Amino acid sequence: MKSNKQSTLNIKRQLGCVYTADFFSGLRITDAVWVALLAARGFSLWEIGLAESVFHIVNLLCEVPSGMVADLLGRKKALVSGGVLAVTSNLLMAFAPNLFAICFAMALNALYSTLFSGTFTALVYDSLKTEDREDEYLQISANSSQISMLASALGSLASTVQRFLGFAGFYLLSALFEGVSTLACRWMNEPIVTAAQANRARQSLHDLPGQFTLLVQDSLHVLRTCPLAAKLIVSSAIISVPSYLTKMFLQQRLIELGWPTEVLFLPLLLGGIACVLGTEAGRRVRFRSMRQFYAVCALLCGAGTLLVGTAPAWGGIFGMMLVQGVLEVYLLHEIQQLNDAIPSDQRATLISVNSMAYSLLMIPASPLVGAIGDAFGQAGAGLALLGGLVAVSGLVLLGQKKR
Repeated sequence: MKSNKQSTLNIKRQLGCVYTADFFSGLRITDAVWVALLAARGFSLWEIGLAESVFHIVNLLCEVPSGMVADLLGRKKALVSGGVLAVTSNLLMAFAPNLFAICFAMALNALYSTLFSGTFTALVYDSLKTEDREDEYLQISANSSQISMLASALGSLASTVQRFLGFAGFYLLSALFEGVSTLACRWMNEPIVTAAQANRARQSLHDLPGQFTLLVQDSLHVLRTCPLAAKLIVSSAIISVPSYLTKMFLQQRLIELGWPTEVLFLPLLLGGIACVLGTEAGRRVRFRSMRQFYAVCALLCGAGTLLVGTAPAWGGIFGMMLVQGVLEVYLLHEIQQLNDAIPSDQRATLISVNSMAYSLLMIPASPLVGAIGDAFGQAGAGLALLGGLVAVSGLVLLGQKKR
C-alpha cells in the first residue's frame, strides 16, 4: 500500500510539472506581434514567410532524429535540452540585426520544437502507462492543451504594451518564461515502461549507432504493419496547415484593414478562447468513423480559412476561431488514437513523424501563401486558396465513403 501511494504521489507531482511547463511555454507573447513587428522593420511578407519556412525546414530535418534521441537517451533529457535552445533562440531574436540572424534564431526555435513536441506527449502518455492509466490520457491531454491555450491567450495581451516593450523586450520576456518552463521539465521524472528504457543509463556511446539503426527499422515496421497510424499522421498534417497560417496572416490583414498593432491581441485572445472551447467539446465528442470525422472537420476548417482570407475583419476573426476550435477537437482524438496504436519504445519517434509530416507541408505552404498575398496586394488571397484545398480534402474522403 505504501509503495502504491508513493507512486500515485509521483504521478501527481509529474502532472504538476507537466502543467507548469505547459503554462510557461504557452506564454508565447511574441506570437501576437512578430509578423507586424518584422513588417514594421521593413521586412516584406515574402521575407517573413521565408523565416517561417526556415523554421519548418529545420523542423522537417530534425523532427524524427530528435524523437529518436528522446527514445534512446530519455525524454526528460531531450526536454531540458530543448528548453535551453528556446531560451537561446529568444535571446538571439531580441538582438537580431538582419534577416540572416532572424532565420538562425528561427532555426534554433525549430530545433527546440522538435525536441519538445513528440517527446512531451510520449513522456505524459508513458507516465500514465506506468500506472495502467492510459485511458485517462485524453482527459490529461485536454487539460494540458487548455492550460497552454489559456496561457497563450494571456500572452497575447502583451501586444497592448508593444510601445513599452519594443521588439527586444518581447523576446527577452519570452526567454524568461521559457526558462521557467525548462526548470519544470528538469523536475520531472523519467517514466520507465519497457526493459529497453530501463537500460538507457547503461548504454555506451559505442552502442548508439546500432541502437539508432534498430530504432529506425522498428519504427518503419510499425508504420508498415499499422495502416491506421500512417493514415492518422497524414490526416493530421493536412488539416493542421491552416492552424498557424490563419493566425499569422490575419495579423497583417487586420493592419491592412486599419487595425492598430496595439489591439492585435484581441483576435488571438478570441482564438485562444475558441481553442479552449474546442478542447472542451473534444472531451465529449463521440463518432463511429474516423474517416467521416476527418471529413466534417476538414470542411469546417476550410470554411474558416476562407473567411479569414476574404471576410471583413470580424468575419475573418470568426473564421480563425472556427479553425482553431475545430482543430482542437480533431487533434485531441487523433493523438489519442495514435498513442494507442504505437509501442512505447518508438513512441517519441513516431509522434515526431506525425509532426514532421506537418512541417513537410508547411515548408512550401508558408512562403506560397505569403507570395500570393504579395502578388494580389492582399494578405488574405493565399488563405482563400488554402481554405479551398483543405475543404476539398474533406470532400474527397466523403466521396470515397459513398463509393
